[in-house]
Amino acid sequence: MHRIFYQHDGITPSPGDSVQIVGEEARHALRVKRLGMGYRVELIDGSGMLAKATVTGTEKLGKRDGWAVNLQIDAISRAEPVRPQILVRSAVPRGPKLEALIEGLSQVGASGWGPLITEHAVVDPREGKLMRMERVVEESAKQCGRAWLMEITPRTTLNDLLASDIPVVVADASGKRYEASGDEMILLAVGPEGGWAPNELSQLKESGARVCSFGANVLRIEMAAITACVVILDHEQRAANKPGTQQQEASR
Repeated sequence: MHRIFYQHDGITPSPGDSVQIVGEEARHALRVKRLGMGYRVELIDGSGMLAKATVTGTEKLGKRDGWAVNLQIDAISRAEPVRPQILVRSAVPRGPKLEALIEGLSQVGASGWGPLITEHAVVDPREGKLMRMERVVEESAKQCGRAWLMEITPRTTLNDLLASDIPVVVADASGKRYEASGDEMILLAVGPEGGWAPNELSQLKESGARVCSFGANVLRIEMAAITACVVILDHEQRAANKPGTQQQEASR
């Protein structure tokens, strides 16, 4: 089923309502996916809404404004955010690997990601690049069907980690295997390819951070962050004996 990112005015539609999709989302649905009358789609707004809808019509708004897709809402469901919330702070991989990192974290259920500046970090992304990653997050959410968008946050430093009120888990080969803590929110810190500086690890341990290993092999930044996130979510949800999301549906 084709998914569409639906930006509403803050008022969530109800079953039976008619909505209109315009812009790039409409163009993609009509020109790429070739959707037509009667096709079923799913709408997500990035804030917990999942709506099933049916295409009731299409129209050309003009050469400048493009196309529009008219939909009727069939059913609405609300999804709770994934628990625990994993806020990933990692060094930034070079080139297109950052996009792979963002896509992967979004798909596995991370709640947020932000660049981490450390002693051995070599990439400090500018604001424009981070803004482009927000579009990657939207596309990833449509691909995997997640109801809540992963948040892209500003840069984080070692001092931010040391002062954090959120429990910090540091990914490093020197640590122990991860064990569930029961925390509702976890800050996962992943260092650069050159590794953490010894003084950084020492300071983090002294601040109360848990240093954990997430596998026997040395992983690149993007793989290390995604793997660690999966392991933490799996261990925590198994320990709590609960699924990642819960939905309540209202049908017409």
